[in-house]
Amino acid sequence: MIRWISDLRRRLAKVFAPVDCRCLGCGRDVFDELGFCPDCLKRVTFNNGKICKRCGVALDGDEDYCGNCAFDKIYFDRAFSPFCYDGVIREAIVAMKFNNLGAYADVLARYLVFEAQRRHLVFDVVTFAPMSKGSLKKRRYNQAQLLAEQFCDILDIRDKLQETIVKIRDTVPQERLSRTERKTNLVGSYRLHPKADVKNKSVLLIDDVKTTGATVNECAKVLKNHGATQVVALTVASRKENFIFEQEESV
Repeated sequence: MIRWISDLRRRLAKVFAPVDCRCLGCGRDVFDELGFCPDCLKRVTFNNGKICKRCGVALDGDEDYCGNCAFDKIYFDRAFSPFCYDGVIREAIVAMKFNNLGAYADVLARYLVFEAQRRHLVFDVVTFAPMSKGSLKKRRYNQAQLLAEQFCDILDIRDKLQETIVKIRDTVPQERLSRTERKTNLVGSYRLHPKADVKNKSVLLIDDVKTTGATVNECAKVLKNHGATQVVALTVASRKENFIFEQEESV
């Protein structure tokens, strides 16, 4: 792990100058590319081990695919996440979403860039998971959009950023639902944005976190149904799956 973090620091240093910001875990001042103080960095779980060959979640055991990808209808082609959704990363994402800390996207987007580059992702369009009008009015920003905007700014590809999907109805927040409920909660909740242009294009879909993958899958379904040739999801974190057959759980 120490060697991997050293390599990560070296790679990030090639892209980003040292920054003066607060640690996403504890608020302490930090002055390097990682965005975490040494103590909080120890609580970060990087998704750098064995992953599902379809959705990119961390796996334990001999299986090549998680339970979702092995048995469910999957519309996205691949998905990747630099982090597992636990510890300090989970705390940072929750803070970004619900504690008016949208600026956290500036740091977390660096890791999306790192992941996209190490996976050699090629795409024509960058887009993001949408929020309903009601949720957006309440929160005042869409954290997935902030991540996508910063991602494009870092790579200087703002011309590739599109709002391609619209959420047409409010749904129960995914984090409040069981595993089974998450899979059906979002069905029929999205449509293509009237100005979107995805036909015959490869789309990179950005979101903050992937648990069962229901959100990115429903978004990918809309994109594929309107002619996108490929949809790859890129999220800050994904929930680690320990067994191919998981018991019903609540968050």
